[in-house]
Amino acid sequence: MRRVTVADIMRETGLSRATVDRALNGRGRVHDRTRTVVEETLRKLSSPGADPVARPVQADIALRVGKGMMGQMRAAWAASGAKGAFHDLHMADDASVLRQVEGLCKDASRPLILTIKSSDRMTALLAAARARGKRVVAVISDLAPSARDAFVGLDDRALGQTAAFLIGRMLGDRPTTVGVVLGSPAFRCHEDREIGFRTGLRANFPKVVISGEVQGEDSADLTRLAVSRLLRDQPALGAIYNVGGGNQGLVEALRAAGRVQDMLVVGHEVNPVTTPLLRAGEIDFALAGDPRELLSSALALASGRDPASQGLARLLDFGVYTRFNLPDFATPV
Repeated sequence: MRRVTVADIMRETGLSRATVDRALNGRGRVHDRTRTVVEETLRKLSSPGADPVARPVQADIALRVGKGMMGQMRAAWAASGAKGAFHDLHMADDASVLRQVEGLCKDASRPLILTIKSSDRMTALLAAARARGKRVVAVISDLAPSARDAFVGLDDRALGQTAAFLIGRMLGDRPTTVGVVLGSPAFRCHEDREIGFRTGLRANFPKVVISGEVQGEDSADLTRLAVSRLLRDQPALGAIYNVGGGNQGLVEALRAAGRVQDMLVVGHEVNPVTTPLLRAGEIDFALAGDPRELLSSALALASGRDPASQGLARLLDFGVYTRFNLPDFATPV
């Protein structure tokens, strides 16, 4: 029987070498769900007749994410060896996204990896495609259970609660107002982060009150305009939590208002857009998972090699990053 290696488990699960090593050897913090996935994969690959040889995944991918994350996912896609088309839906309008996804659903034999807004029309389209045998994997932002076979992302409620904890502890025990910047509530990940944030503040920091909420659609330009309005309408803000993308526009609005030095900012993702802002101290904290693990896990689920993946929601670990501990995925390879 062939000995199962860490590389075999990485290919099968989409997890990084460091994560697999921690799960197998009890080194450092690993989420219980991640440890279970690694242990079950080891048992499966160790069983008689198992074939751990890697084969390129045949799939298409369509992402509606911010500019920085798009670059990281594109680099991870190129490095993965996957056979299929990469579709950049950044800033595409809802009607255009629906048409493109409809076209990608015509071939039921090709799995589809998606990050898109959730809507009734999109749910119906994907559910019909799945009924014809198409495999759909949601990545980063979940979809309705009828619209996807599996989901891989982060625990977005926990992300929002972490942002609340950081802001609450940093601002101390004093009355403070905070603003929230949404990408779009139609992204389930954004909605869940906001819910976690509000819940965390109410439960642990009742003196920190959300006094304003704006929407930036993950666009630097739209976020700049939205945050400028927020600062004008709420001049006493002590902190801003950006649930989605558009961080460059957020910081540009702070610069124009002369608020960079005295505004606590918590955002998401560590990428070529946010890394310079973190290094300059213009964003204080960024919450992020490794885009390479997100993509490789999505490809593993899209392959359908594991029957247990049907309906699975695989949540990966995330970190809290500052200018002092930037991760190796901060820029695309």
